[in-house]
Amino acid sequence: MAEWRVHLQGEQFDLQELKEILIRHDPYIIEEDSNFYLTSRAWDKLREPREVDGQAKAFIQLLENAAYLHLRDTVPLTIGGVVRIDDDGRRHHILIAEPGIYTIRGGRVRLTATVGGPEPIERPEHQLIKVLRESAKNPLVVEALRFFHKGDWVSLYKVYEIVNDEVYGKGEIIRRGWLTSQSISRFKQMAQSHEALGDDARHASRKFIPPKKPMSIHEARTIIGDLFLKWIDSL
Repeated sequence: MAEWRVHLQGEQFDLQELKEILIRHDPYIIEEDSNFYLTSRAWDKLREPREVDGQAKAFIQLLENAAYLHLRDTVPLTIGGVVRIDDDGRRHHILIAEPGIYTIRGGRVRLTATVGGPEPIERPEHQLIKVLRESAKNPLVVEALRFFHKGDWVSLYKVYEIVNDEVYGKGEIIRRGWLTSQSISRFKQMAQSHEALGDDARHASRKFIPPKKPMSIHEARTIIGDLFLKWIDSL
């Protein structure tokens, strides 16, 4: 049975960090001769390189969105060709159309094990794994990740609506201490106000009045991102 790999190109630090984050996940990343490859045990059943390429790109897009939720900063990662390794060890390098460009974050603080001990310290599971795991079970998580990565007022409001519906209302968000009533009101007023945001507002109607204390898009991304993470942690 052939083994499939997808060659990843990007910053060495980023690829090494991703390899460590995904160490107990599937798909996962392996390093060989200073090259990094995405692979999955589930791909062993696939026959066509285009199937592998499609599944790899879908996973990297999900990983990008999940990383953005936590890190809010990205640098390019390029998916190169597909590699098929036959049972006898022969390798076939297959390039499918143009490689896709996706993103992961650079400049992260690394988790390191103490050198000199009898055995390496086992790393705790990274928060990204929780997000990826919930994404596999709940399509609303995938949808919310996609909206959050867009990062505009309308998309952030959609993230809020998803979480609000899933926990059965604003009152429950407040009861759990995820957001205050004041911050929710400021966010909703700002997002809906054409007077405050012009074409970026959720509505074109002039009836929506902006809050007395305006909210910046940076603050909106921060509070909605925190809300999103608290919802994920509760699942």
